[in-house]
Amino acid sequence: MKNLKNERGMTLVIVLLTITVFSVLGLAVMSASVTNVKQVKKAETDIQTVDAAEMGVQYYNTLLKDFFHEQIALKKGEIKTLIQNDYVNKIPLTDEKIEEYEKKLGDKLIEAFNSSILFPAFGTALSKDIDVPTKTYFQIKNLTASPLCPTCNTTSKEAVEKIEFSYESYGFTNQHPEKKLTGKFVFTFSIDKAEIKEKLIPAQNHDYTTLIPKPTNVSPCSSEAFENGNKGRDVFDNVNCSYNQLIKVEKPSEVSDSQLVFDNGVQFIKQMNKGIEDSTLYITGAPGTTTIFNKQVNGIHNSKIFVKGNAQFETVNQGIHNSTIVVVGNAKFGDGNDKLKKLTHSSIYVIGNADMTDIDFSQFDSTAKICVKGTITGDSRLYNNPIYSESYNKVKFDEKCSLGVIQDGDKTIEISDQFMDWAEEIKPIVNYN
Repeated sequence: MKNLKNERGMTLVIVLLTITVFSVLGLAVMSASVTNVKQVKKAETDIQTVDAAEMGVQYYNTLLKDFFHEQIALKKGEIKTLIQNDYVNKIPLTDEKIEEYEKKLGDKLIEAFNSSILFPAFGTALSKDIDVPTKTYFQIKNLTASPLCPTCNTTSKEAVEKIEFSYESYGFTNQHPEKKLTGKFVFTFSIDKAEIKEKLIPAQNHDYTTLIPKPTNVSPCSSEAFENGNKGRDVFDNVNCSYNQLIKVEKPSEVSDSQLVFDNGVQFIKQMNKGIEDSTLYITGAPGTTTIFNKQVNGIHNSKIFVKGNAQFETVNQGIHNSTIVVVGNAKFGDGNDKLKKLTHSSIYVIGNADMTDIDFSQFDSTAKICVKGTITGDSRLYNNPIYSESYNKVKFDEKCSLGVIQDGDKTIEISDQFMDWAEEIKPIVNYN
């Protein structure tokens, strides 16, 4: 019976030992679980913080790429204008000059970037929130006071110019220690000399002096040229001669079938009753004098009139028909009372300014035109008629008044849109710390 009682005590001890062992094991498992949860939480936070820093790198580089491409587009016009101005000033386009343009472009880009919000002042940061509830955000800090262009200050010709600088992106999450990434931004650009070419501009021919050549088969005029009229008139009929002094025709006159050269000007003081027909008048005015067709000129028909100097046509009663007039100077048509009323199958060229206040365009037909290289005085509505001024509308003037194209015209410089190259893709160099 004693043995049986002793065995009952052993059973209690075994039960207590079993409970103790399982309790210890349970506590150990619980401790390990808690530790594991903390480690997982820390790892998740670390990853989230690193992600925030990486997002800062990606975000900042996207902004930088867009900024520099936008600035290149803006500065492209400035450099283009600089190249064109240097060409006008006859500065040769050498490789050294291209290098100089590239350095100026680099300086302009750095200056624009330093004054933008994308480049925070040294010691400050550019911040952006990612997730407000978890207090996740990043900050960008520059490691230099300004971007650098290491190739811009070298004497050797580089294939491309580089603007570069280093920065740090800090990631933050819920007050945990930050994670830092160091990035390096590089932007390359160059100017292609092959895309800048000299170009010949075919010039429009406006040399109207060639339209009426000076008559050559003429002899000196005699005084009888004024005497062969009748009833107090000066008649130039079938007369081919030249005068070397200023001539004033003070009697009513008429000119027909003649070639007359006035080397020192002429002034028709009285009316020309029968006008000018089938004739050529080549007038070289003396300095300070004006060739005057005073009073009434009863028509200009099938004739050519060349005036070197100023000219005034006070009244042309019967209009101008099948004729060409060239004035190498200023010209005035009308005298305030009477007007030039008709112009058919005729052209008037003025290499100077023209006063057309007193012109009646109602009887101008489509075969008529007046070309003025200078300015025109008169109602602005006159441009609704066949009148063309280089100073008013050069395109229309060239279209209607050009005598053709001169192949050896002026030269200019042609700069294609591809004259400037820059990096299309930017890949930052990132170091994890």
